[in-house]
Amino acid sequence: MSYHWILVAVLFLALWSAIIGGVFWAFSEFIMKALTRAQPAAGIEAMQQINKTVIGTQFVAGILLIPVLSIGLAVHAWGSVSGLPLFAILLAALVFVTSVFFMTLAGNVPMNNRLAALDHTTEEGTAYWALYGRRWTRLNHIRSLGGVLTAVIYLVAAVTLMASGQV
Repeated sequence: MSYHWILVAVLFLALWSAIIGGVFWAFSEFIMKALTRAQPAAGIEAMQQINKTVIGTQFVAGILLIPVLSIGLAVHAWGSVSGLPLFAILLAALVFVTSVFFMTLAGNVPMNNRLAALDHTTEEGTAYWALYGRRWTRLNHIRSLGGVLTAVIYLVAAVTLMASGQV
């Protein structure tokens, strides 16, 4: 068996998807719970700072690059891989793009932008914070499950690539 670059790419994408899913999971599991239990002004200000700090990190780079790499791998795999490994590579790309990338762009980022524009000490900020905490966390559950599911699917692709002798 030779180690083909497709196997390395699949394992790299599995690892990055798992890391992203894990960070989202931490937010869903305890970070947002702690922030929403704090006084609204403190929770809002902390989340505003988190949202400013995350920009430009490897975490955000992963959210933006994994869809590009996944789609590129899927296009290449279409002509070079067959059976379950191909299905898994295509499915992993679809799951990440829809549940992590699009959910982030269409759901969480607009909510973060609205929160960033609010004064954390106002009644308007306090009212939005109650809604934000619930809705943002629900959307984040989808992102965390999407990242973890993507990682599992890529691991299935890796195992079936090796078991079928395609790498």
